[in-house]
Amino acid sequence: MSCVNKRKKEKDIQELLEAKQSAHNYCRHHLEGVVENMQKLRGQIKKQKSIWNIYSVDNKLIHYQILLNEVIKHLKK
Repeated sequence: MSCVNKRKKEKDIQELLEAKQSAHNYCRHHLEGVVENMQKLRGQIKKQKSIWNIYSVDNKLIHYQILLNEVIKHLKK
């Protein structure tokens, strides 16, 4: 294998490793956010028992579901 081909292969491998690390960071960041938001939501549920809180909780859960779906799509790539 020529020196040029070897350097190109090493560069390609490095780019793949960086892309993988970036994907992991993206997923970790979003999952940490979802966990944090779910913890906040649990606290709100314990504090309030009004009907308005139920709608608020539902909307937040929908938002968290969308975030998790984004992470799942990203992981499938």
